[in-house]
Amino acid sequence: MIRKESFLLQTVGGENLLVPVGAQVMDTNGIITLNETAAFIWDLLEKDCTIDDLAAAIADRFEVTMEQAVSDVRSFVDKLDQNGLLE
Repeated sequence: MIRKESFLLQTVGGENLLVPVGAQVMDTNGIITLNETAAFIWDLLEKDCTIDDLAAAIADRFEVTMEQAVSDVRSFVDKLDQNGLLE
């Protein structure tokens, strides 16, 4: 999976914001705020990744178990998909 190019991650006032660009502006209601972990995953999704790829990176960076990382990544990716943010 890979993220849509029609959203940019911007940091404003210490907040990580997903901002729609181009035609996506008309189809999106507002800006999405991401925590540090979600922003890290969003950055990784610049390239095609699997759940396991993302979970391994999360487990390494945030020192959580692989089981917890898989669960958290799956939950976040599901939300991205439900909101049309993935290709």
